[in-house]
Amino acid sequence: MIGYVLLMLLLEKGIFLLDERMGIISFFVLLLPLFCMIRWPDQPFLLYIGFCVMLIGKFVYALTATPLAGPDENHYYEQVVTYLGLNDFLNYAFEHISTYLFNSSAYPIFGLMYMPFFKFLDVSDPLVIITYNSVMLIWIAYLIYALNRSFFGYEQANRRMYEGWIILGLFVSPSFMMMTSLFAKDVTCVALGLYCTHLLLKRKYVLFLLVMLYATGLRDYAIVYTLCFYLLFTKRFKTAVAMLVVSAGVLAVKIGGLGIVNAVLLTAFLFLSPNPVNPENWETNVMYRSMEAVAMLVALAFAVLMFIRYKETRAFYRIVVVLLFAYACTLVLVGYMTVTGRDLEYGVGTIGDNMVRKKLPILPLLYMFQAYTAGWTLKWFKSIRDKRRGIHERPRPVSQIQNGAGHRHPHSPSLPEAGA
Repeated sequence: MIGYVLLMLLLEKGIFLLDERMGIISFFVLLLPLFCMIRWPDQPFLLYIGFCVMLIGKFVYALTATPLAGPDENHYYEQVVTYLGLNDFLNYAFEHISTYLFNSSAYPIFGLMYMPFFKFLDVSDPLVIITYNSVMLIWIAYLIYALNRSFFGYEQANRRMYEGWIILGLFVSPSFMMMTSLFAKDVTCVALGLYCTHLLLKRKYVLFLLVMLYATGLRDYAIVYTLCFYLLFTKRFKTAVAMLVVSAGVLAVKIGGLGIVNAVLLTAFLFLSPNPVNPENWETNVMYRSMEAVAMLVALAFAVLMFIRYKETRAFYRIVVVLLFAYACTLVLVGYMTVTGRDLEYGVGTIGDNMVRKKLPILPLLYMFQAYTAGWTLKWFKSIRDKRRGIHERPRPVSQIQNGAGHRHPHSPSLPEAGA
């Protein structure tokens, strides 16, 4: 795999020198063999479907949208055109980080990830970021698959369906489809959070601290969503409750009861973002993410039924709700600091800035929630079907069997044989 990656990058460098748009297309073509080299047992069909949908989505976004959709995206891209060589950028980045330390800007910190990619390929088209982000998305899907394969210890109705649903969901997800098409750090934040979870579970603490230090430079609360995944896979419900109590306590002290109310609303909003009730969210540019929100709402409704119907599911659902609430408390606090820092009014339902981005680090957990619910719902439907079949196919009582030729009642008196 390492040899193929090196060969692929060298080949891509030559193609990008000829034509950058052609380089993007060839990048995805050459990515397919690498995609197949990763071991995804029992899920080849779903992988190919997901990969094809991702390619179609990248093509549509490349034609209809710009990767420089906001001020952050433009600032990240400015570094590509401002620093002609990688050494110039690295000198600036290390000087900035050593000067400001924990107050460092995310712009040079994130640049440490994508600038080597751009400068090695010698490209300047902002659209090239979709190739980098797509590799991050493949890494995210593989990390989630590997973590569930090795550490998911909750009772499941259909393990193969559960793992396949998650992989397909992440590749097809409209939220990930959009964010991988923007010149932004959000997809990288998700990947680093899952990788830190992997390092914690493998007890590689030194490497975990180094990666977490970098991830915190991108997102101040990277430790929160990392711990959410870690506590889920280790089934530490009491620790999750303790984290929730601490998060809610800080929120109550900082904001008061209004903060707790908004945290409850935001926990639901994690499933319903963007709000499908709002007619504006069904316009073309938001419609697919609204459909994703509706799918999450359906999964939430069935999860309540599965929680009531199967006691085996309750351990998973309880810890997921606790972790989502704790994460929502963190987002509310971040949103409060953003709103008050801009001298805006803070009230009920005030969440903060772009919450679609803020929920992205926890989106793999939501797809785990959806896949888990789908497996148990399918089992429920099968039990209903089998029950109905049992009613229709059950043998009739002997007393209901009609008397007649070939159907003599077993307790009726025997007739003498002919000629007796």
